[in-house]
Amino acid sequence: MRVACVSHGSIVALNRRPFDLLAERHAVALTVIVPERWPGDLPDPDIRFEPAAGGATSVALPARAAGNGTLFTLRGLGRAIVAARPDLVLLDEEPWSLVAWQTLRAAPLVPLVVYSKQNLAKRLPPPFRWIRGACYRRATRAWAVGETTAEVLRATGFQRPVDVIPHGVEVTRFQPGRDEARRAALGLRGVVIGYAGRFVAEKGLDDLLEAARRLPGDIPFTVVLVGSGPREAALRRAAAEGPLAGRLVVLPAVPHEEAPGLYRLMDVFVLPSRSTPRWREQFGRALVESAATAVPVVAYDSGEIPNVMRALGCGTLVREGDVAGLADAIAAFVADEGRRRAVGQAGLAAARAGFAQEAIADRMAAALRLAAGS
Repeated sequence: MRVACVSHGSIVALNRRPFDLLAERHAVALTVIVPERWPGDLPDPDIRFEPAAGGATSVALPARAAGNGTLFTLRGLGRAIVAARPDLVLLDEEPWSLVAWQTLRAAPLVPLVVYSKQNLAKRLPPPFRWIRGACYRRATRAWAVGETTAEVLRATGFQRPVDVIPHGVEVTRFQPGRDEARRAALGLRGVVIGYAGRFVAEKGLDDLLEAARRLPGDIPFTVVLVGSGPREAALRRAAAEGPLAGRLVVLPAVPHEEAPGLYRLMDVFVLPSRSTPRWREQFGRALVESAATAVPVVAYDSGEIPNVMRALGCGTLVREGDVAGLADAIAAFVADEGRRRAVGQAGLAAARAGFAQEAIADRMAAALRLAAGS
């Protein structure tokens, strides 16, 4: 099978990995079409395409409005799709984006599969509502990154089959065990409660700090937050003064390839995401990364988190916004090393079995076979 895939996220080699494995393991002649450059978040504000050896063929094109997933377009996209001679086009973009419209025009007679991540049923103005309608009519099948995304696809009018294809993680890069030397060097004492990601209000970091303030004082602990964003200054003030001074450490964001080392600092990972009218947690890749390091998780039941947590069996879900419940769930892990170890091992086994990049590539191959038969 020959497949052309349009995917701005695949400018990052780690994100392309399941597509590379799809080509290698399942004899799919796959061409992944990406932008040459894409503005990113810190610590990598200017992402540039870097080819990888083997796997899928990658084609990098100049992008207009790079950095905006709805408005960007790719120069030469039509020629790139025609050159791939695809039997099927995989649109790894939201179905209302301008690049989706470009893709429809470039391959009007080729079967289309849409791979969506959006899990909010947004009301779209023209022309985006029209583009979504055109994509829905053309697509023979859709992929959704999670169950909440599948629900949104159906709620907004998609009437054909939907396959759930979650994000994968390079699980072999995440090794269980704690980096005691680095923990000591960073001043992380006792049980380490961790978070890694964006420092923004919707990630619920204020709830995490309030929960930490409520923890019993008889067991030593440290909270470590790794990331960057608009809440950073406030978090650093909390680390320097107030009830968590001396128990809160704020570390800068690191490139994604260094992420495995972060989880080796932690004994418990916390993801207290808060839904907003414009956003809710679409997946929570950090949940899988924590599980792949045998770190148990406490998380709010926001967006897709409950589905990922149930698949992993890696920790405790708390009703979104229940700070007292969050504190109790964290305290239960802080006080019980044996429970941390048992839950961590269960999450590790589930992450390796169900969320390894190889497992995701296998799910993609099965979904492609279904699409080819539609």
